[in-house]
Amino acid sequence: MSALFKSIAMCFSGGGYRAACFSLGAISLFEKIDLLDKVKAISTVSGGTITGVKYAQSQIDTLDFDSFYSDYYNWLTDDNLAERAISHIKADTIWKKEENKHKRKNPINAFAVEYNIFTSHRTLGDFEDCVINKKTHLDRVVFNATDFSSGLQFRFQNVKGTRLRFGNSNAHSKYKDLIPKIKLGDILASSSAFPGGFEPIGFPTDFVKGYENEDDEEIGLMDGGIVDNQGASVFIKNDPKHNPHDLFFICDVASPYMKSFQFADKNSLTKYLTYLSSIPALLLVILMAIFFFKSGWWILYTFSVILGVAMLCIQGVFLLASKYIKKATGINQGLVIPPRRFGFFVIDRAKSLIKMATEVFLKNDRRQNANSIYNAYGDITTTATIYELRCKDGKPEYQRDWELIEGHIGSISDDIKAVSLKSANFGTTLWFSDDNKKENVLDAIIACGEFTACYNLLAHLIRYHEDKIKINNSDEQLLFQKLKSLWDEFSKDPYYLINLRKTNANL
Repeated sequence: MSALFKSIAMCFSGGGYRAACFSLGAISLFEKIDLLDKVKAISTVSGGTITGVKYAQSQIDTLDFDSFYSDYYNWLTDDNLAERAISHIKADTIWKKEENKHKRKNPINAFAVEYNIFTSHRTLGDFEDCVINKKTHLDRVVFNATDFSSGLQFRFQNVKGTRLRFGNSNAHSKYKDLIPKIKLGDILASSSAFPGGFEPIGFPTDFVKGYENEDDEEIGLMDGGIVDNQGASVFIKNDPKHNPHDLFFICDVASPYMKSFQFADKNSLTKYLTYLSSIPALLLVILMAIFFFKSGWWILYTFSVILGVAMLCIQGVFLLASKYIKKATGINQGLVIPPRRFGFFVIDRAKSLIKMATEVFLKNDRRQNANSIYNAYGDITTTATIYELRCKDGKPEYQRDWELIEGHIGSISDDIKAVSLKSANFGTTLWFSDDNKKENVLDAIIACGEFTACYNLLAHLIRYHEDKIKINNSDEQLLFQKLKSLWDEFSKDPYYLINLRKTNANL
């Protein structure tokens, strides 16, 4: 096997706990087939970074895999992250601790506090020392965030003894010396700070205590998935000949599908918005406010004043927008919206903006980044997706060469399909609901990561090494047999490996 895969690079996509559990399952499978020590680089994004930083911490602390797995699995099972982080926002005590005094009191830093506890306050510098002293099989980790000052990817990676850059071209020379002080938990917070749910985390102010340099502009960092949700772009080189890896294994929990845009229909919300934009309705509200004032009905008066102010603001926006359009375009037409269409006007625009930000841009970036790594290294790249083994039209989704693969491993069992479907249906959250816990979704997603990784490694061997897996005692055949044996177990029980690990560790 050492001759087959000498250097593997793994990518863990974003996707909250769905990504965290799926990537845990993938490395669990790699450890089971004795390939984890061949993994030399890990690139992670958002939810995948939860697994990435926890594994990096285990390497710093020289933990064996079973200890890492047990510690991480128990943390996921406890599921106290969101509750504890929210409690910090309400309290003052945590912000008075010496290690947190430099942080802004806001939600993203509240999560960073918890992430630092989760990773035992280990730093990126600790991992650099771990690599330099050859205490880990990893040569490189890359935890990806997005730089909101430049729009570039911001890479938290070990650079000592390499030509790699810390952050990006704008940040490397200024901040590389801070690496020993940058905590893995703060890195995780920046990598998973998805817009809308969180505000940006400030670098280096929220990361490094006592950092003061008026000449350096603070950088706002957010979710790495904004630029590249698979984390694969970090491995694409200008000259593919300089690539040090012989296998890229990408774990991806994002769906490639998009629902059609749904235009607003006539409902209560569109009616209420229409009333708010109506001038007759505004006049009626003003008359009601006068009546309530004279009658001394102060609660109703207050409500009518607030409503009237909101309606006046809408008319003011119309007026300002009309003037701006005339000035900007030279079109001598006012902005006139038929009152009965105002609700549709607002909702359709709001929905289109949300869809653009949360689906169109992200899926287009995903497609482009996937195309880039496959164009550069197509024959040594494989992607395990959380949804593929729920199957469609009797075969894995988006799977090429299925007839060839099926001839070697057989059809996908109904049990595997069911677990894959359950896993793919789990949302992008940082918690498990009571229903999720009753349905044992945590174990389902980890198991899905295990058997999907197994399937894709088998598919890779069949597709690119079919002749060699037939040669007795070849590296390819030995690995294929090990994977096929596991696949047969998964076909009978998709939870085979996770149950084995839980039994051995008394979880």
